[in-house]
This record gives sequence, structure tokens and C-alpha cells, in this order.
Amino acid sequence: MDMLPINISKEWRVFIIIMKHGTSLFATGLPEDISEGALIRHFEHIDRTVQIRSINILRAYGTMKSHGTAIIDFASPEDAERALDKANYTEISGKEMQLMWFRVGGIKDRITGNVFVKNLPLECKSKELYELFSEVGKVVSCRVRYNANGTCRGYGYVQFENKETADKALAEMNGREIRGHKIDVGPFKARGSRNSSINMYNNLFVKCIPRKYTDEDLRNLFASCGEIVSAVIIKERAEDKENRGFGFVCFKRAEDAKAAEEKFKNVQIVEGQPLYICRALPLEEHRKKMREERYKQFKDCNVYVKNLPEDVNDEQLKNEFSQFGHVLSARVMVEKRQDPTTGATEFKSKGFGFVCFNNQDEAKKAVQGVGEQQLFGRSLVAAIAEKKEDRMAKFSHGMYQMHMDMYPPMYHNVRPRRPHVCILRYDFRRPDRGTHVPVSYTHL
Repeated sequence: MDMLPINISKEWRVFIIIMKHGTSLFATGLPEDISEGALIRHFEHIDRTVQIRSINILRAYGTMKSHGTAIIDFASPEDAERALDKANYTEISGKEMQLMWFRVGGIKDRITGNVFVKNLPLECKSKELYELFSEVGKVVSCRVRYNANGTCRGYGYVQFENKETADKALAEMNGREIRGHKIDVGPFKARGSRNSSINMYNNLFVKCIPRKYTDEDLRNLFASCGEIVSAVIIKERAEDKENRGFGFVCFKRAEDAKAAEEKFKNVQIVEGQPLYICRALPLEEHRKKMREERYKQFKDCNVYVKNLPEDVNDEQLKNEFSQFGHVLSARVMVEKRQDPTTGATEFKSKGFGFVCFNNQDEAKKAVQGVGEQQLFGRSLVAAIAEKKEDRMAKFSHGMYQMHMDMYPPMYHNVRPRRPHVCILRYDFRRPDRGTHVPVSYTHL
């Protein structure tokens, strides 16, 4: 291993580890709670002859939370090659691990050597796509995007070593079939270059549809706007006569979808219920968008309550807090438990919940009232509900301020503050282990 000096500022210099070329692999897609020992056992289970010298799981400074990536150094290039062949795209703790050669400085043609593949079947896996595109040339990395339930989201990325191989893949692989699906292969575009077409879409989500409508009725309603590829109304069961009140309309051209959205927006088909039309999003993105909109709508109106008795339900919580104002919703958070003796499944209260009021004044009144009186025969704790990210940021800032008050920096105006970099050093005292130990900063 070689030590490479890197200048961080005029006053500071640190050294980082550079692995030997040809013996190190870079692993991605690892679980956040993975440990070095679990990763070693995973490789031993696949091939016991592979010898690993060291494993460095990349973690965030301060929190030490794993980024889901690691650098694995093997005893020889042959061991690294066998590990790449046998362990690539294997599952570890329910997640698909991807291996590639570790390269100092990354891949030169990271953009031009990358291709985008869409129209993949739901059952497609990264390994299947990797084996298909390996016919064209050497594949550096291949990744299929998955939903939360493990099914393919219909697209993926294939990274080649250079632009020439990527161009060959565009010419030969476009239109190839995977499990009966003709795939569409195109050049990869960086996120910044996609902004011009971010508002181009042809699939619409339509809500507040009459319950008696059929797919044909929905198609006829939007037929005047342009050519329609498909129009589907969602039902609970296929044999049901009534639908669930929403559906999807897919146009052939994005311009027609935009015109339909403008034409039918707020048009009332059912009296008192105007149509709600927007871009159709994947289920996870739609839920995320709805959560963000709901959070903005009811910001500072939602009250967090803890120290609740175990037998309190949603209705009791709503009735108890109705004395402070109009309660829109009340929810006691529960967890699923299984009785070890009988095996029966039951839901137990976690001891906290949320109460959403009509406005901010009522929410503040509830927080103040909980502090002045007892509810459910005990003292409760209430506060305005916050997003987890905001709450953790405040907590981290408070801990930092407390640390600075307890240990004030000496000579703060004389020397610059130390950079937040995690430094690792090879432990030459234990060459047989090949471990890395964190070391402190050194002023040079």
C-alpha cells in the first residue's frame, strides 16, 4: 500500500490509504447496519479459498452511519477476480450487493460510457442485465432500480469502460428482448441536462371520477385532447360495478397530456367534486409528495403527545383534546406484537400519538393546556410536531453547542479549525490482520 499526500489547506496535510491496483474491489448496495465481520462471513460462505486482507466500510463522520459502500482489499488479484465472479449481485441481508474494481480517481468516461436502459420487466435483476450487456464488451457496473417491494422499476444503468463500447451497445442492444419485453437503450444524461424536459409527461392521474364510469367512458371524456394510448379506472375487484373514483389516462404525446390537464382542471362531472388532474407518479413518489403537501398544509397545527396510557385509542384521544379546539384527526401509534405463549397477534400502543387541529392557535392552546392539567389521569407531554430531519438537526446543533460550552476552543483566533475528515492508517504492527485504525490529526 502507498501513502498519498493531499493538501487540504496551507497549514494542514493528511495522508489517505491507496489500495494496490488489481487487488481491491468497491462494494455498493450494502445494508446500513452491515459490519466488517458480517461482510467477511458472507464472502467465506460463497468461497472459503478467497483471502481478504482488510475491509473498510465507508461511514459518515460523527454519526459513523454506513453509506452502504465498502472497499475490500484481497490478498492477491486472483482472489479479487474470484470474488468478483462469484459474489457479484448476491444478496446480503435482503439487499443486492454490487462489486466493481476499485479505481483511484474513478472512471474516466463516467458520463459518455454510461447507457440508460428502460422498459425492463418487473422480474428483471441486475445480474440478468449485466450478463446480457457483457456480450457487447466489458461492463464496469450495472444497476437496476427497484421498488420497496423488490420489483424492478422498469429501468437501469450500464457503465462501460469507454465511449466506444457504449456506442456499440446503443447500436446492438436497442430493441433486444428480456422476458418478452423489448428494451429501449439510450445515452445516459446527467441530472442537470434533464431539466429542460422535466415537465414533459404523457401519463395523467385523474381523481373524483363518477363511480359508475367505465374505462370507455374515461377514454371518451379525454378523446378530444389527442390520441390516447390507454385509459384505466381503478376498481377494488375486477367484477365490481363501481370504481374507486380515480384512474389514469396515458396520451401518445406530452403536449396532448398538458392540454388535457389545463382543459379539465376543476371541471365538475360529479356535483360539488371538481376533477383533480396531475402528473401520474410512481406510488412511492406520490406518497412522498402527498406527505410533503400535507405537512405544509398543517405545519404547526399538529401536536405530538407522549406518555399516553396503553389502553387509549384514537377516539378517546380525539375526545379528550376536543376541549382545546376542533380536532381534524387523532392517531395513537401502535406496534404489532405476538404473544409468546398463545402466538396470537395484537396491536399495542407505543405510548405516543399525534393530534391535528384546525389552526395553529388551537394547537398552541393544546400544548399549553396539557402542561397545566392532567389528562387520562396522568401528566402528558405535548409539543408541536416536527419532521424527523428538523428535529435531528436541532438536536445535533444543541449537542455541539453544549460541547463547545464545556470544552471551549483554545487559541481559536490563532490556528484554523481542524477539518472534518476521518483519517485511516494501515496498522503495520499487525500486518497479518491488515486492519485499519483511526488516527488523530497531525499538524505538519
